[in-house]
Amino acid sequence: MKINEISLFALRLSLSYIWITAGSSKLFNDKFIASFPATLDSFAKGCHFSFYVGFLKQYIMPNAHLFAQLTIWGEILAGIAFLLGFPMMLAAFVGIFMNVNYFLIATSPPSQFLNILMIFAQLTAATCGAGNVWGLSARIGKK
Repeated sequence: MKINEISLFALRLSLSYIWITAGSSKLFNDKFIASFPATLDSFAKGCHFSFYVGFLKQYIMPNAHLFAQLTIWGEILAGIAFLLGFPMMLAAFVGIFMNVNYFLIATSPPSQFLNILMIFAQLTAATCGAGNVWGLSARIGKK
């Protein structure tokens, strides 16, 4: 096992841990779904991107409960896909999509920076074949 393979495996497991932890903390928080509309309203008030405020108010806020569920399950399923190493491109797409949205609603530079790091980490994991290192992508690809 080469150091770059170990690094990709560690990156994949780290991304998995981050997404599963984030999603499960929301899943087991009884107040997350009920408070999601207020959270979205707060994000809309502090958002630095005017085009995104309109998107939040027109499409997301009227369907806040649906998007709360999509957030929870998107995070958990992306984490499971990173853990299994399959399907990596789908996991990376879902993760990057969520991080771009989180970046757009982030009101503080540290949060924005962390979302940028996550975007690049997921892009790296997907494009460098992290799923092929002790993952299902390697097993499925050999058949």
